[in-house]
Amino acid sequence: MDSYEASERLSRDLSEHRVVVLVCSCSIEYWGRGRSVVGSGDRVILFKPDTTIIVHSLSGFKPLNWMSPPTDTSVDAEGNDVMVFSQKTTKPFEEIKIRIHEVKAYNSYAGLKDKEKLDLTHNEKDMRDYLAKNTHIIHPEFRLKSLEYRSPLGFFDLYGRIGSKYVVVELKSEKAGLPAALQIKRYSDWLRSHIKEEVLGILMAPSITPNALNLLRKEGVEYIKFDIKDIKETRKRNPEGTLGRWIIH
Repeated sequence: MDSYEASERLSRDLSEHRVVVLVCSCSIEYWGRGRSVVGSGDRVILFKPDTTIIVHSLSGFKPLNWMSPPTDTSVDAEGNDVMVFSQKTTKPFEEIKIRIHEVKAYNSYAGLKDKEKLDLTHNEKDMRDYLAKNTHIIHPEFRLKSLEYRSPLGFFDLYGRIGSKYVVVELKSEKAGLPAALQIKRYSDWLRSHIKEEVLGILMAPSITPNALNLLRKEGVEYIKFDIKDIKETRKRNPEGTLGRWIIH
C-alpha cells in the first residue's frame, strides 16, 4: 500500500467513523500537555469512531501518545509518507502530527457497537468520597477544606487541615510506587511555597513499595495504609449500616 492509497483509505475510514487499527513505522510530534518528539519506530495506532487517537509502542500498557475527543483530523500523502494531523477542537489546546513512513498492516471496521459502560468500583474516586465522609481515618483532627483542589501541578484528592498544619492527601487504589511518592512530594512542596505555612503530605494506599516508603520518610511525608476493598467486605457484613447505605446509594 503506497502513501497515496493509504492516505485516501484512512481519510475515508475516519470520515465514516470506522475503527481503524494501523501497524506502521512512524514518528510523532505533539504540542499541548507539553512538547514532545518521538523518532521513527514501529507502533500500533488506534483510531476510534469518537475521534480518539491512541499510539502504542511495542511494550508496556500505557499509550506512547494520544488525543482525546473531540478532535479534527486530516490525512494527506507527502512524498512516500502519510501525514496525520489532529487538533483538539475544545480547550485545552492540543495538536499531534504523525508521520507514517511504512504501513505494515491496516484494518478497519464498520458497524461496531458497545453500549455498555464500565462499572468500575473501588477506585480512587470511591476512596476520596468515602474518606471525605470519614475524615477520622486520615487523622482524628483532620478537617476537610476541599475535594479535588486544583493546583498548577494537578488536583489534590483531599485538602484540609490538622490543627495549624495544612494537609494535602494523595490517594492510590493500588500499590503505591515511586511515582506516587514523588507526586505527593511535589504537591507538598508547591503548597508550602505557595501559602508559606507548615504543610503535611499524606499518601494513602493499600500498600507501598520499599523505595517509595523510604522517599516519604526522607521527605517527612506520611504513609497511611488504606484499602478501599475493605469497604466492600464491611458492606457485605453490614448492608444496613451507615457504610452500607453510603455504598449502595
